[in-house]
Amino acid sequence: MKKRLFFIIAVLLPLLALTRPYLRAGVPYTHDGENHLARFANYKVAVREGQVPPRFAPNLMNHYGYPVFNYNYPLLNMLSLPLSIIGIHYELTFKFLMIGGLVLGAWGITRWLAVSGFSRRAKLFAVGTYMLAPFTVNLIFVRGNIGEVWALALFPWLLWFSKMIKQRTRVSWLVSVSLITAFLLSHNVSVLFGGVLWFLYTLKEFGKQKALWKVWLGPVVISVLLSLWFWLPAVAEKGFIVVDDANLSSQFATHFVQPLQLLASPLRFGYSFETAVDTISFSVGAIGFASLVLMTVWLLRLRKTDRRHLDRYRLWFFVIVCWGLLFLQTDFSYQVWRFLPLVAFIQFPWRLTLFFVVLVLPLVATLFTHLKKVRWLLWALFFGQLMVLWRLQPIAFLHQTPEQYDLFPQSTSTLNENLPKGFTYLLIGDWQPAPSALVGEFTANVADWTGSRRYYHLNVTQDALVVEPTMYFPGWETTINGELIEYVDVSEAEGRLGYRLPAGEYEVETRFTQNTWPRMVGNSLSVLAVAIWGWLVWREKQVS
Repeated sequence: MKKRLFFIIAVLLPLLALTRPYLRAGVPYTHDGENHLARFANYKVAVREGQVPPRFAPNLMNHYGYPVFNYNYPLLNMLSLPLSIIGIHYELTFKFLMIGGLVLGAWGITRWLAVSGFSRRAKLFAVGTYMLAPFTVNLIFVRGNIGEVWALALFPWLLWFSKMIKQRTRVSWLVSVSLITAFLLSHNVSVLFGGVLWFLYTLKEFGKQKALWKVWLGPVVISVLLSLWFWLPAVAEKGFIVVDDANLSSQFATHFVQPLQLLASPLRFGYSFETAVDTISFSVGAIGFASLVLMTVWLLRLRKTDRRHLDRYRLWFFVIVCWGLLFLQTDFSYQVWRFLPLVAFIQFPWRLTLFFVVLVLPLVATLFTHLKKVRWLLWALFFGQLMVLWRLQPIAFLHQTPEQYDLFPQSTSTLNENLPKGFTYLLIGDWQPAPSALVGEFTANVADWTGSRRYYHLNVTQDALVVEPTMYFPGWETTINGELIEYVDVSEAEGRLGYRLPAGEYEVETRFTQNTWPRMVGNSLSVLAVAIWGWLVWREKQVS
């Protein structure tokens, strides 16, 4: 009975408080929630139109399309696809995936802390700490970034995998590669920084033991190859869009957090502004911060003869990393960021709290286990954060029909940072599913028109510059009377698909393809990795 009561208080109450906005119609109005719902819809539309894998969202930007899938984390779009295809409302799918991510994260934390030697109660209290962390709460009530929810959920599993190898416990190829690949496709920024932290944690666990590194490296290599269908085009084709010139990439320093904001700032709906005054909470959580301070003091005072057999080296690792994550969010770290190779991708330094939420948990669990007096303080902070969460309400709720998400007219990215360079056409509200003439005259008979392919007949009566109402982006190909043609310079067509034709009659087919070298190489290597992975899983089952 006591075990059940502890589970209810430490896990179920925080989970219910965190997910109660999903128990009614619609979804909470958040920064990114509507954008992700529109991406779910466009991912389904793109697959139905023959894009495998999807890279160009057909209906965004009022049907001019938008290459958001070529650059932004695909995992949740992929997971939403089966539910979207069978007709489940996108909002319900969003709820399933959000709650699923929270539960997966809780499970991963318990597995990681279990192999790290913590008791059941310490594990469950740590799970409650993860759910009550303001960063986690903001993901549900304010930000709605489902990619970060899953990155947060999968990161503990990576730590668990490394710990299992350290203990020389076999993890199947199916499980290890699935978890690592899912993380690599979960959220771009989280992958870049989480990968570095995972490597540092693994280095701490393995040291110079080459045998362990070999076991770890196999699944990692297969997972990287499996994700190259996304990552290779995302990196190699980044120069075709305006992302490097977007303010989010170049003005990261304007989003540093004030030290006091890390300690305490009220939970409410708000934003990160380019000033010292923000309306969103950047607090790392009372339990996490108190545990970090108390553990630092305790380790400094701890005697070598302490009988609790604490692994002080391991605890110091988490203490140093957690303080480092807090430091890198403040403007005191500006000179450090200038020399970090990932500076152009962070956008918001406070995103590093995602990893603090996880990496502080061993400190929380250690204090909860070994210091009874501190345990009461942790419980007091726990119930304080739980009460704050219960009082928090979404600022509003969003509910639309599936068709409204299918036809979402915007870009789904904050500053249109995935906009192809050269697209300067402004009258996108005048979109019609037919070509038009910038020069000359023709009549068009459209047989079929979708956002990924179209077929039509042209009768050109005067030499013409033909323009299709679609953004130019590498991969689009047009064949006329069976022959592939070249597009005019993007400036002539204001960033749209354009080509010249002399007078005559023509059969035209335009379609979006995978025919760029990064996509073909990435797709091929991923297919090869699937075959190798399948063989490894099959061989493993045969041996066992």
